[in-house]
Amino acid sequence: MPFPRRKPARIALDLLDCIDERSGKASKWDLIKVVGTESQFHYWIEEFLLKDKFVEEQQTSNHYFYKKTEAGELLHRLLKNGKIMHALLRVSGKRLRRE
Repeated sequence: MPFPRRKPARIALDLLDCIDERSGKASKWDLIKVVGTESQFHYWIEEFLLKDKFVEEQQTSNHYFYKKTEAGELLHRLLKNGKIMHALLRVSGKRLRRE
């Protein structure tokens, strides 16, 4: 039985929740378990969250850890409040989107 596909906002929320659940600092492996594959980790963490400075990477010996920045804290709060994020998505673009 296939699992339902998660929306991007849900994936981002799950990643930020994972960091919180690990005392504010998640390992690369913790985050890979959330997204499923290393290529998805690259897409979500390296190409989105790190690039846009929502998380920062810290290296301890051979291990990498990821923690939220101030902007990441704000994004996390917005994602938790689904109504605000939903409203932002509706007004993005040239016209107000209908549902």
